[in-house]
Amino acid sequence: APFEPIELSELARNVVQDWVPMSFTQRIDLGFEQPGHPIMISGNPIMLRELLSNLLDNALHYTPALGSVTVRARADEDSGQAFLEVEDTGPGIAPTERGHVFERFYRILGTHTAGSGLGLAIVREIAQQHEATVDISNNPRSTDPKAPGCLFRVTLRMTPRQTYMDDIG
Repeated sequence: APFEPIELSELARNVVQDWVPMSFTQRIDLGFEQPGHPIMISGNPIMLRELLSNLLDNALHYTPALGSVTVRARADEDSGQAFLEVEDTGPGIAPTERGHVFERFYRILGTHTAGSGLGLAIVREIAQQHEATVDISNNPRSTDPKAPGCLFRVTLRMTPRQTYMDDIG
């Protein structure tokens, strides 16, 4: 499918709204943070929604009740990069495991959770089709050493503003 202009915060907000009922059921505080300005990227909206849904599914799956999951859309104008972040207060992913979680059917040992194990493989595939990268780190805002949490960051290219203005005009 051809790529089209997408406003990243609006796409992210719509996906987050889809997951609010699930977060209530699991007693997880689901939050959304966005900048006060549009972040324009080029992509396939259905695939990018799927990417974020899989990251949210993963985060809600591993975050214990009364934990929190935060989705954030932000941009670095200088580098022309857009970021989609999903932060959780779950058990975290050890640095040695991070390279493996995107493999199909990979399961972190000892988690015994249901699911196909395809979610993060799909995330990586969609990211690659958008020439985006996915990084995993500890949640920088975590205060619990036993649950360092996770921060998944998808880095996309912003559409140069000039072209975007031309499209509108």
